[in-house]
Amino acid sequence: MSTIALRQRAKADANHTIHVTLPPEMGDNVEIIILPIAINKPNTGDGFDSAKVFEETGFARNILSHPDEDCWNDL
Repeated sequence: MSTIALRQRAKADANHTIHVTLPPEMGDNVEIIILPIAINKPNTGDGFDSAKVFEETGFARNILSHPDEDCWNDL
């Protein structure tokens, strides 16, 4: 399983369509999460918004909570 993430801001065209080109190393099967962004909202840089998104995805549930990841607690 690849751990590569792609973050891209895009503006929809007249048909409300966005186009994303995937890097070859991501493979053909991806999960897409689309969130609206406020145009005038300043970026606080605290990362809490991004952290919330990752908590809601399968990454935290399937990868971080996997028993094989417990090896880091032994260090």
